[in-house]
Amino acid sequence: MRRCALLPAAVLAAAVALQAGAADDRFFKDRPGSTNGFFAARDPFYVKECGSCHFPYSPGLLPARSWERYVQRFDSHFGEKLGFDDATREKLRAYLVENAADRSSYEGSKVFMERVGPEQTPYRLNEVRLFREMHFIINRVMASYPRVKVKTLSDCSVCHQYAAEGSFGNSELAVPGLSPTTRR
Repeated sequence: MRRCALLPAAVLAAAVALQAGAADDRFFKDRPGSTNGFFAARDPFYVKECGSCHFPYSPGLLPARSWERYVQRFDSHFGEKLGFDDATREKLRAYLVENAADRSSYEGSKVFMERVGPEQTPYRLNEVRLFREMHFIINRVMASYPRVKVKTLSDCSVCHQYAAEGSFGNSELAVPGLSPTTRR
């Protein structure tokens, strides 16, 4: 009887793994200039203003409407008052919106947007269904294995070795304390 109860969970896990594997082909940048993966956040102004406090997320991870919402909330950005002047706020808004997932030619952004309905305005990455699905296992591992050094999903580059280049392929994944580093 116990095996029958585990069958639905096993089928669900297999389905998620197949989806993740298919998405991985579109998340891995196999060469410079590839439109696989995501737009790499390299704008010096954005990296200076936002990357000085946290990983400079690719604008291609969220739709334009989400970035508009972020800019509107800069005075209460996850508990912080950023205090940007109007010119800085507008320059950041323009960069994020112009390179957002729903305006991107990058394959990773297209895959993400397949799971974000037009009525949805995710404010956090974990509000994007595909992100949650692809990080389900690592969330379980973080909760269960004390040797795993990563405790949050807020810095992509901790596990995704080429996140700064917009590449998030499974072959480039290395979880500190769990898997060996596999740099290119």
